[in-house]
Amino acid sequence: MSALRERVYATLVGLSTVLLLLNYAAGTSAGEAVADIGAAMGALCLAGGFADVSAHRIAHGRFPRGHDLRHIVKAASHVLETALLPLLSVGAAALGWLPLSTALWLAALSLVLTIAVLALLATRRTAVRWPVKLLLFVVEVAIVLLVVAVKLPVFALCG
Repeated sequence: MSALRERVYATLVGLSTVLLLLNYAAGTSAGEAVADIGAAMGALCLAGGFADVSAHRIAHGRFPRGHDLRHIVKAASHVLETALLPLLSVGAAALGWLPLSTALWLAALSLVLTIAVLALLATRRTAVRWPVKLLLFVVEVAIVLLVVAVKLPVFALCG
């Protein structure tokens, strides 16, 4: 469950970063955008790992070992997996294959689709009738789209 939670956090952090970069695409190079996305996702990976190790030490009075350590590393790796598609799309812009704004929109789309897939997986396993499952899925995706809609005007005000 913590690995899934990390993936959701990573997707939202990645989406926030990409949306911020979209606001500054005209004054940002593709290399800087790759570095920004990598730094945001890398920092989240490290922060999540640090939080898990700290929580384990508090709960058990020792550093994690064996299965517990593998679980922490696996959860942190989901953050890096989530960063892959956005980094590849912006990396394509760094190689001159795409305009940066197109690459950033593709990165944002990949993250919104990631959230949609996660919502679908979560909804599928929920023990309710299918109309309720559909409603849950629509509400979860709508929340993510609302985050996007709110963030874009806020970032435009900052520019």
